[in-house]
Amino acid sequence: MSSQSQISATISEATKERLDRFTESHGLKKNFVVEQALLYFMEARRELPDEALVPARLVVEEKAFDRIAKLVTSPPAPTKALRELMRGEDD
Repeated sequence: MSSQSQISATISEATKERLDRFTESHGLKKNFVVEQALLYFMEARRELPDEALVPARLVVEEKAFDRIAKLVTSPPAPTKALRELMRGEDD
């Protein structure tokens, strides 16, 4: 007798389409992909501290969003400290 259990989850249509394309292109069964994804996720949550995981969705106020958008489209020049850090230079 099989020791398997069935679960049910509601996901977005976009995610379902991505799963369908992924499993079809790699010749995998959806059950396998979903189970592996759940196992990897649960293991990561067990091993990593909560602060290491960035939420999938961030909510910011409109003013903060405008500042972020401006920084993304027109980033400031790197500081001396940042250049040294990226080069691996010590103090």
